[in-house]
Amino acid sequence: MTVKIKILINLIAANLSQLTCRNNTKELHLKGSIMLKIITQLVLSVILLVLLSSCKSTYSEHSQPNSTYHEFINSGDLLPISTITNVDGEEVDFQRLGKKKLVILFATWCHDSNNLLNALNRSPLLDDDSIAIIAIAREEDNETVKAWRAAHHIKVPLAVDIDRSIYKRFASGGIPRIITVGENNKVIQMNLAEGSEQLAKIIW
Repeated sequence: MTVKIKILINLIAANLSQLTCRNNTKELHLKGSIMLKIITQLVLSVILLVLLSSCKSTYSEHSQPNSTYHEFINSGDLLPISTITNVDGEEVDFQRLGKKKLVILFATWCHDSNNLLNALNRSPLLDDDSIAIIAIAREEDNETVKAWRAAHHIKVPLAVDIDRSIYKRFASGGIPRIITVGENNKVIQMNLAEGSEQLAKIIW
């Protein structure tokens, strides 16, 4: 549990204690419905912070301390996926492309992932015919990703990894991830692209 979440929980407890004390001394000026609204807003604030505080904080990643995740590929390794079907039903064959590849591992609910995909959306990389780009949504389905694409006007080619079977070939946790791959299908570099200046982490 993060410090921010603990602070919010303590704030809820303090408010409840204050309201109880006021009630006991007959100084409570808020009606029951207003009290309930305040408490509900505080609880919702905690829930929202949990969801948005970090793209790393998924259920399977809580056990990894200090943002340290196991990575299962290294520079020079062959790309561990050979084909994938995008959300439009088209098969992408990495073996036949004969281009450099840019593979993004992301999630539509992740703030950093949204920033990265929006930045990539505006990048001249999308118009570079020498690079094949695919962004793979972890543990999401086609319907969800296509709706997200439409809402955010995303032009980056998208695919899904419904059961995490693709993602787990790369790392134990942490998104978004940027993987650059050479024409020979060997990994050049994989970077965790959190924070600012994410496109600078695309290294060829």
